Amino acid sequence: MMVLPTRFGMYLVLVASLLGMASQSQAQVSPLDGRMKKVLADNAATSASITAAKKVTFFCDVCHGVNGSSVKGDVPNLAGQNSSYLLTQIDKFSRGQRQEKFMEGLMKLLTEEERINVALFYASKTVEPAGKETSLTGQALYTARCAVCHAGHAQGNESTPRLAGQQIDYLKTSIKRYRDRTGERIYEPMSASTAGLKEAEIQALAMYLANLK
Repeated sequence: MMVLPTRFGMYLVLVASLLGMASQSQAQVSPLDGRMKKVLADNAATSASITAAKKVTFFCDVCHGVNGSSVKGDVPNLAGQNSSYLLTQIDKFSRGQRQEKFMEGLMKLLTEEERINVALFYASKTVEPAGKETSLTGQALYTARCAVCHAGHAQGNESTPRLAGQQIDYLKTSIKRYRDRTGERIYEPMSASTAGLKEAEIQALAMYLANLK
């Protein structure tokens, strides 16, 4: 019987684990997701929802930009993000499951309908990529460590965020929080996939992602 080299074998185990956990995460969407999907199935209802969102999104403009393309490097773009993922994060902030005092306070003020409206509003916008130059090293790192969950062009899916075009400083901070297990971001597959990344590798990865459309 052939025995796989130790490091390769461990890599396969890690990939299998990440795939399994990513699959399980599909169920980790907002309880409001089904209700939002019904809105999305009706073009008129979707349009009305996006229009209604403007009653509350003006609170977000200062930090996240008028249409969700942030003008601050440490604040994430929301434009073009997956609506189901956005809705789940809004719920997590409102429940204190994702920690950031300012965001927690704001999200608790939103009604269920407003949460759906906000998620659909930002998902409908086109993101303006934050990066100006790419990185081949970052591309290789992304393919090896991230693509299995975030997809080939970093578009993400319902339970995994879109990373393409994201703000560089925000990406770097988020990666480090997962890598260092600081507590602000808690998700074991991310901590596993970012483990051991060096500062220069994180910079390269962020540059590559920020330049994607």
